[in-house]
Amino acid sequence: MQWPGHKLAIGLFAGILLATGLAMGAVMLAGRAGDGEAGTLLAVFPPSTRSNSVFGKIILAGGKPIRPTWVRGTWVVHGDEVGFAGRLKAQGAIGAYRNSPVLPQLAGCFAYVDAKAVEMFAMRP
Repeated sequence: MQWPGHKLAIGLFAGILLATGLAMGAVMLAGRAGDGEAGTLLAVFPPSTRSNSVFGKIILAGGKPIRPTWVRGTWVVHGDEVGFAGRLKAQGAIGAYRNSPVLPQLAGCFAYVDAKAVEMFAMRP
């Protein structure tokens, strides 16, 4: 009897990567804020944008920067006026996302997510 060899392992690995990518894409699409939305959002700017520039763009969009996240160019922001998400995008944001309780837990079986890690991703001041 001949074993399938590395082809099976590579196929399984590729399948897992594809399924994870599709699930992450679905979560990101579901959490995307419409242009007319306001409130506390996760603003994603290009990683090459400097922090002080991102800070200024958030202010110009009519929002308040709450804090940066550990991902470069990504900030938790708040804006009370309708259309805040659209103004963030007009200032160069790649996207604006609502609070999604699923995102921090996407690590699944690949990482241990404790209360400290969940608190790090919480979108509140």
